[in-house]
Amino acid sequence: MRGLSKDIDIIRLMMLEEYRMQSAMIGKFQFLFFPILIAVFSLVISISSTSLLQTMPMERVYFLLHTIMIAYGLSVGAFALFGESIAERRFGQIDLMLSTPLTQPIDFKSVFLAFYIKDTIYYMAISIVPIISGILLSIPVTGFRLSSVLFLSFTITLTFLLGISLSFFLSSVYVRWRGIFAIIAGSILLIILGSYATGLYGKGDMIPTLVFQQTRDPAYLVLSLFLILAFSFFAVRFIKIEFGKRSQIYPPEIVKTRERFSFMRDYSTFIAKEWLDMRRSRTLYPVIGAYIGPLVFMAFILWFLRSVLTLPIQFSIVFYAAMIGFFGMTIYSWLNVIDTPDFYQLLPVTVPRIIKTKLLLFFMLAFLISSVFLVVLSIANSEVHLLWLALLVGLTTTSYTVIVTAYLTGLRTNSYLFDPKVLGKFAAMVVPPLVIIAIASFRLPGDLFEFGLFIVLVCVALLVAIAFMYRGIERRWGSETFVV
Repeated sequence: MRGLSKDIDIIRLMMLEEYRMQSAMIGKFQFLFFPILIAVFSLVISISSTSLLQTMPMERVYFLLHTIMIAYGLSVGAFALFGESIAERRFGQIDLMLSTPLTQPIDFKSVFLAFYIKDTIYYMAISIVPIISGILLSIPVTGFRLSSVLFLSFTITLTFLLGISLSFFLSSVYVRWRGIFAIIAGSILLIILGSYATGLYGKGDMIPTLVFQQTRDPAYLVLSLFLILAFSFFAVRFIKIEFGKRSQIYPPEIVKTRERFSFMRDYSTFIAKEWLDMRRSRTLYPVIGAYIGPLVFMAFILWFLRSVLTLPIQFSIVFYAAMIGFFGMTIYSWLNVIDTPDFYQLLPVTVPRIIKTKLLLFFMLAFLISSVFLVVLSIANSEVHLLWLALLVGLTTTSYTVIVTAYLTGLRTNSYLFDPKVLGKFAAMVVPPLVIIAIASFRLPGDLFEFGLFIVLVCVALLVAIAFMYRGIERRWGSETFVV
């Protein structure tokens, strides 16, 4: 009992540490207001969902909700992938409780388990609980039964926990045994393909929490709880820990790398430094994966709505291109956590120059990935004749979203976007033009000339806005320092 009490105290202190860190960066009011904003969005969506429920069976709604929730859990659960340097990646030179095993007689795996539990509680508190609260608040308007909403809340919470524990397990295996990870990932893919070939795909039989939602069979509840605990136990037990004990010497590559980026002129040295940081920190592939993953997931969801749920909706490749813009900030936010910028304070360089360096590196990565994605998708959907417009939309919306992100958040994207004021400005500037293009794309390819011309004009307007904000970065961040 004394050991359990100690573990609970560690989790409590870590929660307090997280709260102080976040509130110190963006303010207590802004930090506490963020989940309220999520609850309001959930309330609005719940009220508007009544019309959708008139045309879609509840089984399909359940499948869609649980699929989104397990995907969310998978996206936030890759703790082990960066277990060796997670504290440094998150907060730079700030010493956190996660690093206490370096100086205190406590096992690192115990501390990391506490960190895992703390982060799980944290993500539930800022996202899952507000979402459930929004659904509950909609009951007087929607007429949902309280018992049904509570049961749904319980099952989607289990699905989220299943996703986050599975991601934690897979990332732990990936760090220690790449070959076994490839076998497991390949097996999961074969199971999905096999279920599709046998006609089981779309029924949710592979998600035990969803089966429990549909059948209320306690056996699936027991299975779900067992998988969550088993994934978590294995991940913590076999996580590879070399925290603070490893150093590596690299050959001097900065001059050679700078020559490769000489076409960037005055920015070649800084881009070379950022590129080497990505390679040496082994974050190049996670950065690319964090961008490709949402694109593939978006394509899957839209295909699922059209082909599996047989909803009467059609999406052209231009619609996909418009949606790409929403994911543009993913790479930029990653580029801002690879290394702390504090050391720049001692060099003759300004914050706007480093912001523009990261933007230029982003453009090289995002433009290549999004262009390949759209080319492949246009061939798969037999819409090569719309590829020119899709490329224009994809490159424009991606550039616009990231320029807005850089203009509003500078080098601290992952902190400032938790500020409701900044998030509100971001949504007001980004959502309307992207939604306008997406709605206009529904008329393609039928009214290609009329609506194609309209989309081109919107893209031109966005390009003008991009030019103004790019120049405005100097004015907005020129007096900013690299140290918080």
